[in-house]
Amino acid sequence: MKICMVAPIPPPYGGIGNWNLQLQGYCAQREELDFVCLNIAPKNQDLEVKRFWTRVVVKGFAMLKQRKELKKILARGDIDVMHLTTSGRLALIRDVLLLKLAKKRGVPTVYHIHFGRVPQIAAKNTFEWRMMKKSIQLATGVIAIDRGTLEAVQQAFPHIRVAYVPNPLDATSLNKVAKESETPKYITFLGWVVRAKGVSLLMKAWQSLSPKHRDWQLRIIGPCDDTYAKELEREFSLENVIFTGELSHEKAMALLSESEVFVLPSFTEGFPYSVLEAMALGRAIVATDVGAIPEMLAERCGTVIPSGDSTALEKALEALMVDRDLRETLGKNAALRFESYYTMERVLEQYKKIWSEVQNGDI
Repeated sequence: MKICMVAPIPPPYGGIGNWNLQLQGYCAQREELDFVCLNIAPKNQDLEVKRFWTRVVVKGFAMLKQRKELKKILARGDIDVMHLTTSGRLALIRDVLLLKLAKKRGVPTVYHIHFGRVPQIAAKNTFEWRMMKKSIQLATGVIAIDRGTLEAVQQAFPHIRVAYVPNPLDATSLNKVAKESETPKYITFLGWVVRAKGVSLLMKAWQSLSPKHRDWQLRIIGPCDDTYAKELEREFSLENVIFTGELSHEKAMALLSESEVFVLPSFTEGFPYSVLEAMALGRAIVATDVGAIPEMLAERCGTVIPSGDSTALEKALEALMVDRDLRETLGKNAALRFESYYTMERVLEQYKKIWSEVQNGDI
């Protein structure tokens, strides 16, 4: 089977790009399936400021170029299924363009929704939701990565087959690192250092926690816009805070492995890879109730707090900081849940089943 994967290839690094690398790398090692990839990664990392010219004009030209590239790929006549990933927003315009082209060429398609705001935009019937509905109607099959998205799409399109499939992780790329000493103890954030990830809330909570727990440090890993970095520096004390900047995946995983706690106080997420990685490494996790996170950390596999609640964030972190047994229990539960549901081997079988059904017209 030959799959045309329409997805970003890092850099810049992000959730869908990491998913794409993980999936294709795993299959290549085992000589499973045959992929051709249309790279839809942005040319630069948009962290905080997104100018009109970049958002609309430049991205509009990029979409037309991507459509032209897809037309060449499909013209070969050997593509069995096109698998299109989406992060929503302006990308939904591209989704419609590419799905229309595939349908015109008679190529079956899977529309893979990789962001977690779908229930909210559906309830408000936003322009974003209306564009997404056009894409869903054009696709042969749909994949949702969280239950909220699944239910929203099923409610709008009861006749369309929507599959719930969580993101997978190839944990063979993760190496556990033994800590050289008990102090300091680390709480680690990993991701783009932007407002949407709740970094300001984390810093606010840390201002209260740090004076009481001098043997702990907060480590923030990821790229940060200079303007936002200066804003954080003006507003908060950086005592016992380490900003590492962007690191290689190997280095970031080593630092995560030696941490006691992983924290992700995001305002919006789909199915975050950083949480999966922390689960696979057996770390205690504190994260917000957005996207698939409540499902990922169900059954006491982590602490889930309301998005935007700095008081709840502070209390959740302190509960773990003072209770080693709790940290170990949540970490062990998370690792077991990862092995039960989120390994690449388990999830790939679900993808293969969907691709086969789409190709054979069984949906």
